[in-house]
Amino acid sequence: MKTWAWGRILFVFSIILLLVSILIAVRYNIWGRDDILNCSTKAIMHFEDTVTESVNVNIHFNFNDKGKGSIVVEGYSDSSAGWLYLQRYVQFDYTSKRVSPSTRYYQINRWVASKSSIDQSPDVIFDYFMREMSDSHDGLLLAMEKINPDTVLLSSINSPLYICTLKPGSQLN
Repeated sequence: MKTWAWGRILFVFSIILLLVSILIAVRYNIWGRDDILNCSTKAIMHFEDTVTESVNVNIHFNFNDKGKGSIVVEGYSDSSAGWLYLQRYVQFDYTSKRVSPSTRYYQINRWVASKSSIDQSPDVIFDYFMREMSDSHDGLLLAMEKINPDTVLLSSINSPLYICTLKPGSQLN
């Protein structure tokens, strides 16, 4: 074979190898990755009876890899039972989708809540709190918009807006 033929074959092979490498890199870094979101915020919510049904809590959102996440809600509830400590753990499955360079949607498919042993607040107050974020037990769509390198805005159709401070370990690209 002539030298120019080997050169063409090598050139075509190099181009194919380059395109495959780019495709693998793009798939891993853009399409195949779920951003890991760990952030904290504060919420004060009033419910049906705004005088005696409220929560004053810190909320920790954790969207970890492989579609598993959690929410920790800790603080105080005020109800007819009095001003009581509240600490709940919510485990959930989710899928996520990037809709722009700074925005990602997290679709929470289902969740399960549990009460810590030191939580004294009535279940109905926590139920009110969860209903503020979603209209059903099975679904919640949270939109996350990156405001700056340290802060994101979390919102949904039903929930209030949360300005959430990113924790170490968050990997938002």
